[in-house]
Amino acid sequence: MSPMIRTAPRYDMLFGEGIFNGTLLIGPDPPGAGFDYEVYMLARRKLRDIGFGMTDSERGMEEYRKTFGFNGSSIKARIRLVLGRNYSGDLRELWRDILTDEDLIYLKTHAGYGSHLSLSNNVRYFTDTMKEGFDHPRRKQYRLFYLDCCKSELYYKQALRDYVGGDTDLILHKWFCNYRITGPVIVLINELMKGSDFETIVSEMNDEYGIPHFDVDDKPEDMRLDRKMVTYSVSQ
Repeated sequence: MSPMIRTAPRYDMLFGEGIFNGTLLIGPDPPGAGFDYEVYMLARRKLRDIGFGMTDSERGMEEYRKTFGFNGSSIKARIRLVLGRNYSGDLRELWRDILTDEDLIYLKTHAGYGSHLSLSNNVRYFTDTMKEGFDHPRRKQYRLFYLDCCKSELYYKQALRDYVGGDTDLILHKWFCNYRITGPVIVLINELMKGSDFETIVSEMNDEYGIPHFDVDDKPEDMRLDRKMVTYSVSQ
């Protein structure tokens, strides 16, 4: 008999102990461009639109909280919004802590053509940390990643799973994406709080994204308006 394929995130683990913690990391695209601040400000506004209130802040990072109901339980959600270039602390140390502690991990950045995750001008140590840092005793048993950079499915669908293991669900982009669009991650958070399945989550994220982005290097066969911008890779 074939194993059953899950159709939804592992909410029992994602909202374990009545807590849901996530971090949204905004990096440059490409390094040196100024788009990241615009994206950061838009994400801040959209978090407030779905009921999150800011409870703490420091240079380059703000903390937002909301309490919501799920299956008869009260869940305390905490979302951190980080602007990588302005973060006042050690960004590498923060990234290591995120990989260990968070339930939802979001990266808005340039894909780097399969070579890095560019959260700052020093890019190599982010993937190095992913390769090294997954034996921590307090590491979450289940996480949900949304890698919001162009062609992330092509570059990271297997590579990222090799880094983070089989206890992680991945939401990835199939093709080029518009860096200035940040609404889908807020839709993702909102749908998670509703307990939606993957099909609904991805559909709502695509509706928020709108018409797929085309690149000047796209081939005619690639320019299909039905091309989905996000997909998912379900852990076993």
